[in-house]
Parts: sequence; structure tokens; C-alpha cells
Amino acid sequence: MNKVEVELFSKQFDAFDFKTQFGAAIAGVQSGKTFMGSLWAGKKINEFPDKDGIIAAPTYKILQQSTLQKFFSNFPTLHKYYRESKGVIELPTGGNVYVRSADQPFGSEGITAWWDWLDEAGQMSRLAWTVYRSRIAMTGGQQLITTTPYALNWLYTDFFLPWQRREDLNYSVYTWKSIENPHFPKDYFEAERRRLSEEEFARRYCGEFAKMEGLVYDLPADQIIPPNDKLNVRDVILGLDFGFHNPAAGVVIKVTADNVFYVTDEYYQPQKTQDELEDELKTIQRIVPFRQVYSDPAEPDRIAAMKKHGFYVKDVDKNVALGIDKVRELIRKKQLFVFNTCRNFLDEINYYHYDPERMKEEPIKEKDHLMDALRYALYNYTGKQVVPMMVQQGGIAKIYPHLGI
Repeated sequence: MNKVEVELFSKQFDAFDFKTQFGAAIAGVQSGKTFMGSLWAGKKINEFPDKDGIIAAPTYKILQQSTLQKFFSNFPTLHKYYRESKGVIELPTGGNVYVRSADQPFGSEGITAWWDWLDEAGQMSRLAWTVYRSRIAMTGGQQLITTTPYALNWLYTDFFLPWQRREDLNYSVYTWKSIENPHFPKDYFEAERRRLSEEEFARRYCGEFAKMEGLVYDLPADQIIPPNDKLNVRDVILGLDFGFHNPAAGVVIKVTADNVFYVTDEYYQPQKTQDELEDELKTIQRIVPFRQVYSDPAEPDRIAAMKKHGFYVKDVDKNVALGIDKVRELIRKKQLFVFNTCRNFLDEINYYHYDPERMKEEPIKEKDHLMDALRYALYNYTGKQVVPMMVQQGGIAKIYPHLGI
């Protein structure tokens, strides 16, 4: 690979030269973070010419139109080695750079990498980050994240806060504003400051974490609580959103005698067949004995299969606007609480939003599977007693007396 010489401003260079295993450049838009990330990937190729690495972005569109475009503009001689149909840059030195879209996170399973670069990782799911972390586990390789902060998701709770509190010394974080890029126009920066809300400007142009604009649900911090096994439980229900390429998503909700709802457990798994999904839900049911299931009515065949195999699946009204109103009412009345161990759920609720540029009744349809499951359950639950679910354990039907069933 030909030698590339560029000049980085000080914060860019600090991020480029990070020494810990995990580094994150969390900065404003057009601040030079992707440019720096592409240079870092080139550096790792030079360090490990006969080893494998990964370049990933949240979607194929971002991967092709931004991440790879920047990478190949800095290293044009590598473009001829890119095999797009295989998703790999076959280096002439013997190594491979696997090119992946994080909306299919298991597409990198089986790769042993010496480094990975996750561009715009703030848009990736927690699952995707977990998978990409695992790819460098055996080699002790480095991972670089370059992103704008999009929501108070895993990047904030599991990366930024542990770094800020010095709870994990394997993490480094570098932040800067768009305006700190010497090429960013100052008049545009100030015009956007006047145009946008304080929170959106902080996220988009200052690289600061703030609540996303247009959130559907504003769940107060005091309604996110540690697990509590002392609840006076009257009922346990499950909201379920079917999926395969998109994750199958479930929320277990305990209902107390005073009609307060607690999201206590979550299920969030892609690429599960119907049989696998049912087996795993039965495992959850043995631990947290939910009775009624509220699932997406658009999947009648899957609902029929669940009923056949003993799940008590209720009819669901899928009205989005009224369902959202119900959830908001429960939040406002402090009748909805979430255990802080439900991390995928909290990632979603802090991302689930309306498009601020367009007037739409329904939220943006992405990263919303657990939110759909929550709405199905809470909007359709009536509190009426039903025939109890009977869970087979060792051939004996067990009824749960501590729930009064």
C-alpha cells in the first residue's frame, strides 16, 4: 500500500493514536471522524498485512456511500482488491478486510480479526456491538468507533459512562465539535445553533449526548429501577413482535395488585425459527411464568403454531396511535417502570422517535421491535383473569401458586 501523509488536527490525532483496546471518537457531523477512522484502518492494515480486519457501518447504504467512499479515497490502490459480492477486500499481502453492514450482525461470525473499525456505530444495535467485540477477543486487537451520538443508548450507558467514571480502563473516548474541524464553516455552525433545539444541536454539532429529538416516550430516570423481587404480582404477561432477519422481540411485564406495570425481562434474538423461538420462550416462562401473550396479529400462521403448542395468545388491536397514548398515560401516571437490566429495551425507548422533518402520525420504523411488543401488551391487556398457563417440567404440569394461579 502506498504511503499516505495527511495532517490531522490535535483531537483527531489523539483519537487516531489511542492506546487502549477500545477507542471511540464521538464528534459532531462533518468533523473529520470518518476521515480519521479510514486512516486508522489503513494504519492497522500496515501493522497486520497478512491478518484480517473488519470495516463496518450500520447499513449497507452508509457503508457504500460514506465509509468505504472515504476509505478508498485515502487508499485508492486497494479498491481493485475489493470483492463487493463477497464483502471483502482481499489484500495482496495475504490478509482480508471484511466489509460488513451491522443490520446483519451475525454476518461477521466466524471471523478472527486483529482490528475492527465501526463507523457511525451510534446507529448500531447493542447486539451488533457485542458481535464485533467478540471478533477481536482471541487476538486482543483494537476496536475504533467513529460516530455522532444519536441517542442515550449502549454507546452512552456501556461505553461513555464507564470511561467517564474510569470504571473500565480499556476504553478511551475523544470528543470534539464540528467547528473544531478547520474546514467546517463557522457561519453554518452558528446558523444551525439558532435553527435547532438545544438538544439536537448538542448531539449533531457538538458531539454531546442528549435525548433524541421527537422521542415517542420520555421515560423519567426514576422509573428505571434495579430488579425487585418483592413486587405484589397479580399477573404476568408477554408482548411479542415476531422476526427473523429483524430480531424477534419480547417483553415480560409483571402487573401488581395496584395496577402498576413492570418490564422485568426481555427477549431479543434474530435468526430464530418458529420452533427455536417457542423453545426459548418456554424456557423464559419456566423462570418468569407469563400467561397471556400479546403478539403481532400480522403473523396468523405463527400465532396458530403458538396456540397449538400451549401458549395462550390473545387477540391484539394494532392501533399505533391509541397504543402509544396508552403507554404514555402509564408513564405519566407513574404506572410503568422498567428494570435497568433490560438494556435492549432501554436502548430502543431512548431511540424510538418521530421524524422531526416530517409530520407523521407513526414513529420511524427502525429499532422499534421491543416498543411494538410493549404496545401490543399494554394497550390490549384488560386485567381479566384467564385459564392459567401450565408449563411442563419433567412431564408434570406445574401451576404457580405464588401468583394465585
